[in-house]
Amino acid sequence: MTRFLYISDTHWGSGDSGYTMQPKYDEKLPVLLVLLMEWTEENGPVDFLLHGGDVIHETEDSSIQAAAEYFGLPLPIHLCLGNHDLTAQGSVDTWMRLAPQFFLGDATDFAIDTDDCMIHVIPNQYGTTPFLWDQTQDPHFLPAQIQTLEQRLELASDRTHLILTHSPVLDVDRQQSGLHKPFHQPPESFTTCVMGLVDKYGVTCVLGAHSHVNMKRELNGVNYITVSSFVETPFEFKLFEVTSDSVSMKTHNLLDRIDFRADYNWDNVFVQGRACDRSFHTTLTPRI
Repeated sequence: MTRFLYISDTHWGSGDSGYTMQPKYDEKLPVLLVLLMEWTEENGPVDFLLHGGDVIHETEDSSIQAAAEYFGLPLPIHLCLGNHDLTAQGSVDTWMRLAPQFFLGDATDFAIDTDDCMIHVIPNQYGTTPFLWDQTQDPHFLPAQIQTLEQRLELASDRTHLILTHSPVLDVDRQQSGLHKPFHQPPESFTTCVMGLVDKYGVTCVLGAHSHVNMKRELNGVNYITVSSFVETPFEFKLFEVTSDSVSMKTHNLLDRIDFRADYNWDNVFVQGRACDRSFHTTLTPRI
């Protein structure tokens, strides 16, 4: 069995600025990571931790160095770069210079290959300049990214595949949000691109982040997931378990472990999701 944790949107260094869905405590990140490791010790070993992006709030050497220090945990950390991780020209070179341990093969796009599955990390783009966020929100992939991903998927067609990118592929279900309009709806072109790859290669699950909301939407047997911000109350994360015949996910939080006061915005309780948004168990169809 492959077991891994999934967190996102830690926004180290954001302070009082930035988008939030619940009260944010990014300055408590080091403490929260210690508590997460304590939870892990009590609930069985995990193989690695996936971070869905926006580790930091702005691309500065000091912020990346701090992230490398705080995420120096006793398990591998794999990062999918988010828009806030790419706020300066040459951001990728800076990440590779200061925190190469977050990436496999010295590349932003890579595959985590386990006995039970392959997880394909493919950070999406935002504007016309690759790997630079200039406030434009136009999620897409570069042709070379798609080509490399398709090659990996095709060469391992008998495997269970998961994809991790930063931007969500689908909006939050209106029955969950209670809103009259879509919440964090991506461009149709991005949804069509990802779903086309999913359908063509039989991908089992797609992980995203960015919205700071727990979401689970199932379409044609495929689960599309986003996770709330790890540094926002109640400090949630997901545990994935993958076997040869199933994929499952459960959402947990650290609220009962913290020793500081944390406020909560009850007007945004939909962020945590309903029971159906917080977990799933899928039995896999044998591949021929």
